[in-house]
Amino acid sequence: MALEFRPYAPQDVPAMMRMWNVVVEAGDAFPQVEPLNETTADAFFAEQAQTVVACVGDEVFGLYILHPNNVGRCAHVANASYVVSKASRGLGLGRALVEDSLAQARRLGFRGLQFNAVVESNEVALHLYDSLGFTRVGKIPHGFINGAGQLEDMYIYYWDLIDGPAPAPEVSAEAPDEPCDEAAQLVPENRQKGEKKSKKKDKGKSKKKQKSQKKDSAGKKSAKKGTKKK
Repeated sequence: MALEFRPYAPQDVPAMMRMWNVVVEAGDAFPQVEPLNETTADAFFAEQAQTVVACVGDEVFGLYILHPNNVGRCAHVANASYVVSKASRGLGLGRALVEDSLAQARRLGFRGLQFNAVVESNEVALHLYDSLGFTRVGKIPHGFINGAGQLEDMYIYYWDLIDGPAPAPEVSAEAPDEPCDEAAQLVPENRQKGEKKSKKKDKGKSKKKQKSQKKDSAGKKSAKKGTKKK
């Protein structure tokens, strides 16, 4: 059976609640402190503009929620949160959830998608949003208190749903959610090309120099012969 993205159903809530609470209790990504329970979970997922699950059959592997980032005059910009089950991490599901949420946010009439608190130590999330093409708007120094009570910097990200680009292709098919330094991989290749061009240039200069030396030598010999004749 294939992976399916669909609006959540009441029978999905227990699995969704368990996955959500794992992230909340870890204290390294979500701003929420209190885990959901059977009563609050129903209300929480129902009040979102959109709650979507990624599942195979009846088994839920991930989810996201969409809602206005603010009220009134700022309600046209969406906010989202994503959860991937521990067993499914590193397989590209996080990227697929974000891409689906962008399509749903556009369908719902939002003009942008904003993340308010992407924690600096959450390198997988930072890499994912950067690789997809989100704009990193700025950094809030010590804006997040992690589960250990330590202050961490956090970033604001934004995606323009009206004039923004399409999501960027995956960096790596094997582990699209893992950090990857593309620039470091490309530098040696570019340097090699540069070195080849430089060598060709040097060879060309050397040949020109040799021809010039031969010409000068021939000219000197000719001059000597002309002197003897006189």
